[in-house]
Amino acid sequence: MPYLLGSCLKGEVARTEDFLVRRRTLIPIAICAAIAGAGVANAQTGEGISSTWAQVNVCSPGQLGARAQLAGDGSKSQMSVRFTAQWLSPAGWVPVNGAATSPWQSAGSAEYTWGQAGWTYNIAVPAGQTYEFRAVAELQWTGENARTETYTTGTCSLSG
Repeated sequence: MPYLLGSCLKGEVARTEDFLVRRRTLIPIAICAAIAGAGVANAQTGEGISSTWAQVNVCSPGQLGARAQLAGDGSKSQMSVRFTAQWLSPAGWVPVNGAATSPWQSAGSAEYTWGQAGWTYNIAVPAGQTYEFRAVAELQWTGENARTETYTTGTCSLSG
C-alpha cells in the first residue's frame, strides 16, 4: 500500500516516516554494493591491474613526468620503455629541444602481471608563455615473445 506524505492520520504519518528512513538507508547501501560488485568483477578479470598504458604523472612548473605500465604475459621476456617528450608547435607535435628521448627504462620481467617505469623531464618554458606537452612511450618486450607497442599520453600545459 503506497504511503502519502502529509496524511491526516497519525499512524499513516508514522508509517510514511519509517518508509522514508528505510529508503534513505537502502539507497546508499545499494550504491555501495554496486560499486563493490564492480570492483570485485574487475579484480577477478585483472583488467585494471594487467592493462598496458602510458600517462603524464607529473605536470608542474618546470617538469613533465611520464609513466607507463606494461602487461606481463607470463613469459621470460624483459619489458622496457622509453619516452619522447613532445610539444604542440604550430606545425603539430614535435620533440622538445635537447634530450627529448629518455634512455630505455627497465619495467621488469614479463613473467609478472605487470611492470612500470617512468621518466621526468626538466622543461624550461619562456616567461609569459604556455605550451602543451605530451610524451610518446615506446614499449618493448624482448625475448621469447618479442614485440613493441607505442602509446601516447594525455597532454599537460606548462607556463613560464
